[in-house]
Amino acid sequence: MAAYYIQSLFIFYAIFSLLGGLAASVYFSRLDSSARYWVVGALLAGVTALATVFRNDLPLLWSYSIPIGLTGMSHMLMGLGIARLYDKGPQRLRLVGLALGTLVFIAVMEWSRLHAGPEVTLLLSGGCFGVTSLWGAYFAHAHYQQTANRFSMHMCWVMVVMGLVHLMRTQGFVTGWGLNTFGQEAWTYGIWTSAFLAGTLRYFVYIGMRVQEQADERLKAMTALVREEEGRRVVNRLAQQDRQHSLGVMSASFAHELNQPLAAILNYTELLQHQQKSGQWDAQMNQRVLDDIIHNSVRAGDIIRRIRNFIQPESLKKELVDLRGVIDEVCALVEPEARRGNTEIFKPSLPNTPIWVLGDAVQLSQVLFNVVRNAMESVEKVQARSIRLGIRRENNEILIEVHDSGPGLSEAAAEQAGDPFYTTKISGLGMGLSISKTILAQFDGRLSLQNTAQGACACIALPSAQVA
Repeated sequence: MAAYYIQSLFIFYAIFSLLGGLAASVYFSRLDSSARYWVVGALLAGVTALATVFRNDLPLLWSYSIPIGLTGMSHMLMGLGIARLYDKGPQRLRLVGLALGTLVFIAVMEWSRLHAGPEVTLLLSGGCFGVTSLWGAYFAHAHYQQTANRFSMHMCWVMVVMGLVHLMRTQGFVTGWGLNTFGQEAWTYGIWTSAFLAGTLRYFVYIGMRVQEQADERLKAMTALVREEEGRRVVNRLAQQDRQHSLGVMSASFAHELNQPLAAILNYTELLQHQQKSGQWDAQMNQRVLDDIIHNSVRAGDIIRRIRNFIQPESLKKELVDLRGVIDEVCALVEPEARRGNTEIFKPSLPNTPIWVLGDAVQLSQVLFNVVRNAMESVEKVQARSIRLGIRRENNEILIEVHDSGPGLSEAAAEQAGDPFYTTKISGLGMGLSISKTILAQFDGRLSLQNTAQGACACIALPSAQVA
């Protein structure tokens, strides 16, 4: 009676493993290596279980020694499949070792069947299934430790139970019970039912592991996107506040710069009003006055436009930006402050063709503005105050260099410049260069500072954009 029951379990397990393995084989080329190991393991388990069912019709080598060796190999493959979830390194040596070890075990198993007696073969088969199952449990536990995937812990316990059940089968080596039925039908039912239930449950738990893994990856991706978006918002907010603060510090220079065209417009207007009242109307002179009024109005409008464009809040854009326009805008913005501090700024010789990069025009202007402003502050205590801008192409990058004639950077400043809240200024917050580095990082750029023979040099590097 027990023999028929056990044979039914083998048939069920063989059909279940083969159907599952064949169904998964349809998508074999699209599966990752972990799933492929499990597909091959399931097919091996199904074939070997089927060979055991037809043991009486096959030579014992093909129905006993080889199926036992291949079943142990299927357990090992499933364990390696779990390991592949976290160990992406090359597996060729492991697979070659597994194949050679399986061949050696089959040879030992067949020799034991022929020469050592059934007790030794029982010990070898039960030990093989038990040890290989416990070996797979180790990889499931390691995966749980690294990922906290709860199904990995379930897999660990399923394989531990399966391994212990197979090790318990070896009791016939000690007790002398019948080796086929162990002398006790209840014992036989319990042992084999537990083994096949655990073996079948492995497949479902593995599917649960992969589903949980995909859910965790989607959650991590969504969390990363949320953090990245929130980080962008914080950077944009800090960048806008930094721009407003910088222009606030330079407000006196901008007020003086605006006062000149406004005062000229007022004077010219009063002159026209006086001519109209006195009746001394000179058409040619009045035309020159009107031209000057228009010129000064455009000049005042340009100053206001630059300030408004520089401080207005905008969402981050990634588009083609011509660095020639960025350099012109920044030089125009800092010109009033430079004149006020007797600092001479030398613009680079710009080519006639655009210098394209991918970025945000306002934020790239802020980066260059912060660098130039730092250079202007570094030359305040020297006699010859000059700042020289340069632009060049190196490999696939565009480099904007800002050289100053200041005293240079101290060793501490050279190391920590750009760190949040680090500053050598009494009233500074130490966020200007830090924000600049963060902005550049969004466009795969970088900011570096170093000392030169004449002072310090700040280098802004951005990937060049190719435009058809």
